[in-house]
Amino acid sequence: MDQPAPPPDPHHDAGSGGTSGSRPLALVVEGEATLRIEMADLLAETGFEVLEAWNAPTAIRQIERQIGRSAAIGLVIADADLPGPEGRFALVRRWPDLPVIALSAGPAPDPGELPPGTGFAPKPLSPALARTAWERLAG
Repeated sequence: MDQPAPPPDPHHDAGSGGTSGSRPLALVVEGEATLRIEMADLLAETGFEVLEAWNAPTAIRQIERQIGRSAAIGLVIADADLPGPEGRFALVRRWPDLPVIALSAGPAPDPGELPPGTGFAPKPLSPALARTAWERLAG
């Protein structure tokens, strides 16, 4: 007797490269595993296909894997305080047209501190912000 197939995983970890292509693709970049999983789950529940990365080098590899595919990354939600030389806003410097929302538990950056086109929001990611991002990309 055949067992029913399990439901699809709503998001993929940093090791996966496949996407369905039917939903906007978001990348969550967060070093703290619990926060990363919570953000990925929230985005997936909103309708995104989600990839995860735990640091800037992993995020860069995820973006590079998607270049040229039909389901290119349309949104990055990133910890504004990623450590290291490839940390803070490295993704924006390499891909200036990639929509990025920087999240931080700290104070909001001073005017002009964020790269052009980068949004800012306090941690944790709110359902309202996830819905707004979805509406902009899906609609």
